[in-house]
Amino acid sequence: MSAANDRMLDALFEEAEHQGRCAYSTDARVRGMLNRRARLGSIVRPTEGLFARKNHWLGLKPDTRALHIIKALQALHPGWVFCHESAALLWGLPMPYASLSRTHIATTPRDRRSSRGDIVRHCISNDDVVVIDGILVTSLVRTAFDCLRKRPFDHGLPIADRAAALSDLSPTQLQQRFRKIGRGCTGVQRAIGIMGYADAKSESWLESYARALMITQGFSLPRLQVELPRPLDPSRVYRVDFLWDMPDGSHVIGEADGMRKYHEDAERSGCSAVSTLADEQHREAELTLYGFPVLRISYDDTQHIETFVDKLMCYGIPRSSEVVGAIRKLATQNPASSLRYTHVHLKPEIFEG
Repeated sequence: MSAANDRMLDALFEEAEHQGRCAYSTDARVRGMLNRRARLGSIVRPTEGLFARKNHWLGLKPDTRALHIIKALQALHPGWVFCHESAALLWGLPMPYASLSRTHIATTPRDRRSSRGDIVRHCISNDDVVVIDGILVTSLVRTAFDCLRKRPFDHGLPIADRAAALSDLSPTQLQQRFRKIGRGCTGVQRAIGIMGYADAKSESWLESYARALMITQGFSLPRLQVELPRPLDPSRVYRVDFLWDMPDGSHVIGEADGMRKYHEDAERSGCSAVSTLADEQHREAELTLYGFPVLRISYDDTQHIETFVDKLMCYGIPRSSEVVGAIRKLATQNPASSLRYTHVHLKPEIFEG
């Protein structure tokens, strides 16, 4: 009988893993076997009623684990609508791993069930439900709003940038929607303010996070995703993450230098990460023919604010202490306002004319 049970549970786990979710059973006897094995440590129980083989679970990243739980809960509760960070995960909004430890469910005023353990319920009404990969989630606007109103600016801007890129609405229109749906909610002004800085051209979390630090530290903001003709083949272009227009008419190129970027580029091109990195080095070498300094910003740079500031200062990126003070004042007194500092170079002939 034990061998038969083993085969039955193996089949249960194999089906779940194939579908990218946790295993579960509505049969009380099977649930009892799963719970006993979880207590013995041979399998894991990520949340009540859901199970996974230990080696499989330990090999998953936190975002994939969260998705396994969501898919299993949706199968068990077809009417559940996921919201906040759980919906953000389905929408592809950048979420820090630490925020994915709990699952968020949307409820209505009539539903009096309270949150329990790692299942958090939120009262949300008058929102359009969207289906993504078979999962019911709150709308993009509502999801972005709920995430932004709880986030500090530097962690919120990557969410706002991505929401602006996914939406057919402009950041200003998204702000207007936030005002409408946010009546009676805490953090409305914070969400509106962060969205005021959103730029859909930002292509990665690191680009957005670095730009958030530039804003709060009073640096002149660059243009994003600028195309430059290739010096050795002008019929083609290189696209750079940042391009600063300096006061003297020169330029500084900026690149967000995350290793994840190389792995993703490698996957798209079918090459190895090492080969992709070598291609990037050749690209940078060619860009130096323009005579522009190339400022590379790494994840580690953004985690040490003094290093980040010193690096941009070394490259001569304009900075204003007055802007720093004004932005900090806005953050406390009028968080729905936005202030940008961009240095504009005016050619001498404009004045001469």
